Amino acid sequence: MALNDAIASTPAVAPWYRHPIVWLIIAIPGAAVVMGMVLLTLAIRIPESVVRDDYYQAGRAINIDLRATHRAAELGITATLIGSPEDGWLMEVRQRRGELAAETLEGLLAHPTQARKDVEFGLARTQQGWSGLIGPTAGRHVLSIRSATDNWLLRKEVVLQAADDDSIEVRALPWGASP
Repeated sequence: MALNDAIASTPAVAPWYRHPIVWLIIAIPGAAVVMGMVLLTLAIRIPESVVRDDYYQAGRAINIDLRATHRAAELGITATLIGSPEDGWLMEVRQRRGELAAETLEGLLAHPTQARKDVEFGLARTQQGWSGLIGPTAGRHVLSIRSATDNWLLRKEVVLQAADDDSIEVRALPWGASP
């Protein structure tokens, strides 16, 4: 009888799945696996446009761009953006010194992180210089205007936003010079 009494007085042990601590221990690595799968799915489905595929060639082209930027400063190239983010922008490019032969200029408003927000445009020759229209665009961009025939480049970071005078002026400065 004593053995039966000892067995009867021992409390019944619940199965392992009835203990909350077990589920806590399983939930932590389980959540990490689920989050890893979610992040992997996002990384595969959404392409990253911040890193350039041709980063090596872009790095080698920096010296060429520096020479072209210095050339734009020597010629006194200036660009003026007139307008607003809602209505669009009128771009006017002028030179103060020298004689240039380019009939058209190539322009790019490059968004710093999102390539789909980049805007390419062309500028046609006028009596005062070059001009062209850019559609409604807002935010921080890197403005690049290039002349393929005259070998100069105007590059500057601009913030396109509504302002009191609705005009943004960009001047060509030698690399490292303060505005």
